Amino acid sequence: MNNTLIIISGMAAAGKTKFAEWLSQEIGVPLLSLDELWEKVESAAIPFTQYWVQSDDLMKHSSPLIIEFGFWDEQKPVINELVEKYSYQAINVHFYASMEEAHRRFNFRRRHDMGGSKPQITMEQYLEIVKQSKDFQFGDCVIRVDTTDFSKVSYDEIAKSLQQFVVGAV
Repeated sequence: MNNTLIIISGMAAAGKTKFAEWLSQEIGVPLLSLDELWEKVESAAIPFTQYWVQSDDLMKHSSPLIIEFGFWDEQKPVINELVEKYSYQAINVHFYASMEEAHRRFNFRRRHDMGGSKPQITMEQYLEIVKQSKDFQFGDCVIRVDTTDFSKVSYDEIAKSLQQFVVGAV
């Protein structure tokens, strides 16, 4: 699995982070999550350049890597540069849900997971947040995962689909 970059993308509250953390543990591959970096410094002020520098540092050693965030099209050139620089195979797992369900989850998370410190947002505000990330896709190897109903999502099945894309998978 060396030289494999797994890109976990998708809209806010679609389940990206939980899956990325599970996959990282399951297959023993490092995970870089921009949200996690923000939480460590308690600020969203970390520039993307630091995120990409960390990605570059791991990739230059032919280490497989999982990156996770609500990426948007303007970030594709940076991802592509890293993939080409280190001859990586990129596999994109893209999470999405119905707007209504994702908006509900987003507000639930703001109310409960963030200690009730964040105000609820309207559907219009949510649509503005996700407009750039909801349709992101990178490369030819894309697995789309509808998480509108989490009870129908199997992490094991997603992992099997990933394995089919990995060059030289056993």
